[in-house]
Amino acid sequence: MVKLISTLIGFALLIYLLFLASTHLYEPARNFNLPGLLWFTHLMLLYIHEAGHLIFSLFGRTLYILGGSLMQVIAPLAWFIIALRDGSKLSNVALVFTGISIIDVSVYVKDAGMLLLPLIGGLSKAHHDWLNLARQYGFTDYTYEIGEGMFWCGVLTALYGIGAGVVIAIREFQESPAVPEMID
Repeated sequence: MVKLISTLIGFALLIYLLFLASTHLYEPARNFNLPGLLWFTHLMLLYIHEAGHLIFSLFGRTLYILGGSLMQVIAPLAWFIIALRDGSKLSNVALVFTGISIIDVSVYVKDAGMLLLPLIGGLSKAHHDWLNLARQYGFTDYTYEIGEGMFWCGVLTALYGIGAGVVIAIREFQESPAVPEMID
């Protein structure tokens, strides 16, 4: 019973994180004040994002620009795939973080047409990955819609990870043998 309760508390924290992400990362804003747990998550994703630029810079300008967002989603997705392959119970947690990461990227995509988010390189248009990609490939007028689609894909991915994790935890609890009481 303790294991089930602790697992459900863990998924409740993930639900809270998803709630924070979906409310604070829905629209780009100059005031990027995020609650503590979401700020910590965003910073970890930002480090992965920036590493992606470095890694993908080996493959040309387009992948250099796109590499940050790619790596930000690929890293938790790889965690999910490896955990799933190994039969780890953390696979659903990794799927939730994949969804949160997609949500985090979606606000950046939406911002390409607004330029409101504070960027590491400053507010210059030259440093905005998605604006540069949109201009290069001619989809500047559709960045908000693309970001909106990504947002909902991220929400659904995270919700699926939470739902599947809770269902698995409850099934394991129901299938576990009852512990006999100790007689003194």
